[in-house]
Amino acid sequence: MSSARAENAASDANDSYLAGVKAEIRADADAARMRAPLPRKEAPPARSAERLSHDGTIDRARLDYSIAELTGDHYTAFVDAAFRALLKRPPDEPGLDAQIRLLAAGAPKAEVLGNLRYSPEGRAIGTRVRGLLPRYALAKLTRVPVVGFGLNWLIAFAGLPLMLRHQRAADTRNAAQFLDAQAHAGRIADDVRGTNARVDGVRGELGEASARLAQLTASFDERVGTLDARVGETESRLGDVPSLRHYVHAVNHWLVSLQAAIDGIEGASDANRAHADALIAAVHDASEVAAARAARQSAWIAALRDRIGARARVVELGSGDGSFAAALAGLGADVAGFESNGVLARRARERGLNVAAGDPMAALARCEDRSLDAVAVSGPPAGDGLATLLAEAARALKPGGWLLIAAGEPKRLADLANGRVAMLDRPIASALLGAAGFAVDTAFGGPDAVLARRA
Repeated sequence: MSSARAENAASDANDSYLAGVKAEIRADADAARMRAPLPRKEAPPARSAERLSHDGTIDRARLDYSIAELTGDHYTAFVDAAFRALLKRPPDEPGLDAQIRLLAAGAPKAEVLGNLRYSPEGRAIGTRVRGLLPRYALAKLTRVPVVGFGLNWLIAFAGLPLMLRHQRAADTRNAAQFLDAQAHAGRIADDVRGTNARVDGVRGELGEASARLAQLTASFDERVGTLDARVGETESRLGDVPSLRHYVHAVNHWLVSLQAAIDGIEGASDANRAHADALIAAVHDASEVAAARAARQSAWIAALRDRIGARARVVELGSGDGSFAAALAGLGADVAGFESNGVLARRARERGLNVAAGDPMAALARCEDRSLDAVAVSGPPAGDGLATLLAEAARALKPGGWLLIAAGEPKRLADLANGRVAMLDRPIASALLGAAGFAVDTAFGGPDAVLARRA
């Protein structure tokens, strides 16, 4: 008894809920009828059978299909595709109408396909449709008055379980759609209530806006009066404009003169720098200097030949005219050079070498961590610059990478060989390099350079 009461109560609750939803839907429909009607659109003209047919191409070379390929479309699209596949032409209007009437009478698609395939025109073409013959024969057999009735009854009885499954699925879909409709009706009701609340809020805001507009109007009138007074003052001051214009012209002339002087100073600085680069390049080209440099670089290349492999990434700081970079490239290394002297850097690029003009130390700072196999430095900086060089080289070199520091001109090289240069004295150099994470290669033995390996 208690379960029956619960079911009755639940049923009453559902009925009352449905009645409320229906009432809200009727109210929305009444409101829609009160709106202005939409403009009426004329119905499109009926299309002829010829325009209903597809404009697809006909594959005349294909003579083999499966029955599933030809039965996927419906209505005129199915008949059009069947004509194009089996008879290799678009359907004529009488043929299209005949097959459409056959489908409308409940005939299966296999019968339409069989009519086309086994017609005289279809036999002449000879298109093969796998699985069509037994289905076509069964469809024709069902049209026999007595045997066809029994055969249709057997087919219907055999398909009864599938029909029941489809019916249950349809019931489930209908129930789900009804629940969706209920939820949608509830959302519509919530939207209507929210819209009404927003309309009330807008009305309140309009009232506040009207009051604010009145205040702004009064303030505007007051400011117009103030502006009139200031216009009078401005008109009285216009007499001072000629003297002010003369002052502005004078200041502008002074600024133009100052810019011309700055341009002249910068031009002279550039000319001095170009002259200095040319003098340094001349010293670099001197026969004795060039011969000493070639001998030193030959010794360095001999030492590095067994220490760096092919395709090693090498950065040379202070490349000069690129002679050492060219020798490194001859070992198979990928060399990038940097030279502060514009004349020498241009010569190196004219030789086809990758040498850029600029500050070599700044170029080393832009290298990625642990990306280089070797770094060669010509003429190391003094003081704190040497410590910065060692730190940047340790950062950019891979573990096991090489650092070659060349002292510079011959006199300084001789001092280095005799141990009289404190900055690159062998014990001091070993200590500095060790603090930066390098180990001096004592087997190198060059009097004009130090070779160290990154730990």
